[in-house]
Amino acid sequence: MAEHFDKNYSKYYDLFNKNKDYGQECDFLEEVFKKYSDIPIKTILDLACGTGLHTKELISRGYELTGLDLSEEMIKIARERNPKTNFIVGDMKKFKINKKFDACICMFSSLGYLTENRQIEGYLKSIKEHLNPRGLLVLDVWNGLGVMRDLPISREKIVEVDGLKIIRKSFPDLNAKDHVNNVQFDVKVFRNGKLIDDYKENHKVRFFFPLELKKYLEDAGFELVKICPSYLIDSELTENNWNMILVAKLLKQKNYN
Repeated sequence: MAEHFDKNYSKYYDLFNKNKDYGQECDFLEEVFKKYSDIPIKTILDLACGTGLHTKELISRGYELTGLDLSEEMIKIARERNPKTNFIVGDMKKFKINKKFDACICMFSSLGYLTENRQIEGYLKSIKEHLNPRGLLVLDVWNGLGVMRDLPISREKIVEVDGLKIIRKSFPDLNAKDHVNNVQFDVKVFRNGKLIDDYKENHKVRFFFPLELKKYLEDAGFELVKICPSYLIDSELTENNWNMILVAKLLKQKNYN
């Protein structure tokens, strides 16, 4: 995750996303593994693993996980949640774990935090070095077709749980030329009606176009085998979808330099 993610972001992250259906998303991942993998998927690298909720769900289904995230605070929470799992504080645009995996996943549009072309190239190079032959890569990203059709607007999200009320307002600033949405979040946290936290976050997130990512993947030695709207494996991607999933397969070493 991005360098600016601090204790407040990590502290309230799971509350903001309490309605996210991790089980349904992992059902999708298992369907992807079944349909598109040439090898049995047993070991998975979870890049930008956050607080480890995808990790936890996949472990419960019998997979062996390793999680990596740039945020020490996120990793601390992930370790508490999954004490027997290997979690690493590291930068996904360039990392070395000395282990290979059957699959790599990068969920929740996390790739978008790498906004420069050279970062994307370094990210894919590192993944390639950590996948077994014909290993799978699953990416969940913002779909540029959808972003440009349904432009970002200011929104307000309110979460209430156990006497805690969080109000988060977003203020987007779209930079279409650079494929980036700069979003400022104003966050206020109340406990039993009393303000206990008041802070701002700035997120710079890149969106991608399908053929753009196809080119990055092919240049890095991957074969793109599926593009679909996020978590809808049998649907066709259109400009009406803000999020998309790309499934890529690592080619054999002899097929690239």
